Amino acid sequence: MHKPPKAAPVSTPWKNYLAGLPGLGARPLVVGVLTSFGGATAALKMKPRPCDLVEWRLDLTGQRNGMWLERCFALEQAGWPVLLTIRSAAEGGRWFGEEPERLTLYRRGLDVVHAVDVEINNRLLPPVIAAAHAQQKPVIGSFHDFGETPPRAVLEEVIGLGWTSGADVVKLAVKLRSPDDLALLLDLLRLATPQRPLCVIGMGAPQARLDLARAGSCLAYGYLDHPTATGQQACAELAAQLRGG
Repeated sequence: MHKPPKAAPVSTPWKNYLAGLPGLGARPLVVGVLTSFGGATAALKMKPRPCDLVEWRLDLTGQRNGMWLERCFALEQAGWPVLLTIRSAAEGGRWFGEEPERLTLYRRGLDVVHAVDVEINNRLLPPVIAAAHAQQKPVIGSFHDFGETPPRAVLEEVIGLGWTSGADVVKLAVKLRSPDDLALLLDLLRLATPQRPLCVIGMGAPQARLDLARAGSCLAYGYLDHPTATGQQACAELAAQLRGG
């Protein structure tokens, strides 16, 4: 997975919509990943809240005849900002439907949620960005490699493609295989700015996730009900470690 795609050109000057992610940049925001309706029910009862926003993985929860929208709305109404992600099987998720349907779901979700996450190499990225920005909502452009950490040149190109496409946050999640991989990711965080923040995740190593968050990664992912990646911690534990220094 070392050949990033061509980014679709954007016809308007770049601007960001980061106001849709309150607090971003002041410290790493903790994202609690939800994979089930039961997990959402439990999350609504949690006090104190263990995360800053909730990622609703629609590819894992399923739609339940539209009940997912009601549950996202309930989370939002309770003060939990929701990030909607629909990851396909080719991207490491469990969405097996057609792309037009996935685009429709993103558009429906944007009426409710705070933000959305789409893979940078997905052809849906430009229309999702257009739909999100029309509602003044931010988009996270993601890149995943579950097998290794690609070379620096590849990752820098991916970051550039994310910005060119109009993403508000670029997220890199790669598998760590050596200390050199972590050193590379830490160095890449120097490219981040308050206007163009980076989320960088080293999969497979819980300590590396903490190190990257402390070094400037704008988002840190933990789970609310079930882990979705190797080395992913419970978000309450992750938040406690980050906030405890």
